[in-house]
Amino acid sequence: MKIHYVVTSLETGGAEFAIPDIVKTLEQFGHQVDVTACEPRDMGAAPHLEQAGIPYHLLDSRRRSFFLTLIRLLRLLRRNRPDIIWTSLSRATLLGQLAGALLNIPVVSWKNSASIRFTTTAGRRITRLWVADSAYVARFLREKMNIPPEKITSWPLYVAAPENHPAPDWNGGTPLHIGSTGRLHEVKNYPLLIEGLALFRARHPQWADLVHLSFAGDGPQRAELETLIRQHGLENHVSLKGFQTDVPAFLRTLQLYAQPSRYEGMCLAAHEAMNMSLPVMATPVGEMRNSVQPGQTGFLLQPDRIPETFCDTLAEIFQNPALLNDYGKAAKRYIEQHYSREAFTQRCGKIVEKLERMTTPQPSGKNPS
Repeated sequence: MKIHYVVTSLETGGAEFAIPDIVKTLEQFGHQVDVTACEPRDMGAAPHLEQAGIPYHLLDSRRRSFFLTLIRLLRLLRRNRPDIIWTSLSRATLLGQLAGALLNIPVVSWKNSASIRFTTTAGRRITRLWVADSAYVARFLREKMNIPPEKITSWPLYVAAPENHPAPDWNGGTPLHIGSTGRLHEVKNYPLLIEGLALFRARHPQWADLVHLSFAGDGPQRAELETLIRQHGLENHVSLKGFQTDVPAFLRTLQLYAQPSRYEGMCLAAHEAMNMSLPVMATPVGEMRNSVQPGQTGFLLQPDRIPETFCDTLAEIFQNPALLNDYGKAAKRYIEQHYSREAFTQRCGKIVEKLERMTTPQPSGKNPS
């Protein structure tokens, strides 16, 4: 089977970084996968593809009009004529849905977050199979988007790499390094962490100089974050480290990982931190609602009170430093139980069976299940 994988861009992001694992696993089952990005953006995912030996095609060097991009995609698909168009992220999904309808090629689409998007509503009848990146998103598609269960499957977009980093051994008397990885974008709610740190320093001056907050990533909100840091006088307590090519190396410097997002799907960053034996402090969104378990693997931030709950949680941690070690070990066990390479491959096999049924000619009057 020939699959054409269309993604919006090759920018820094979890959905883009997962492409090598997706492609290589599909190839294990004997299928050919061609990768096309509609536009480059920051190209942060390109090195991951290149290291995996996966060639890719860029439709253009920058974002063009939607219809010009659609024409270029149609030309490419007419030349290659795949059996399946598999789309990832909003713009690519809408383009792929239209191209599939015009060329009569079945469309499979990722859904990477529990959010209502135009592509999910407008193209729900075109996409033959929705692939949720987590069980939580699959439930969202059924319950909130009213997509029939037979058109939904899930494939958690995370594979736990072998990692023996120990859980934090922190006694409360040395600086606590808290970090987060991701684009500096409003969906991540990073300004609220900065406000929470300022609140903690004001309420608990005895620990004010024992906390440092670092963000590994870049994006459109950087200038706003820099201004907020200056306003609160946190230049020595908050670091904007920019894009990191070696995320595990950054995570090894932390004792606690924070993810205050407005919404998520799988959230690879938080689960990668858990695989490094780090406890996670996060809003209960996406799959983190299941994996970040208060009192076991981490701490919850209340979405409507992020600065206050961040402050209160830090006070709890300073009063009981051993929590970080206990929760970090539990986080590692959770990842090992749920996100092995074997589980990832088995899930791919089940999806491949569905794809093969989709592309098998059916007797007259019957539709594939």
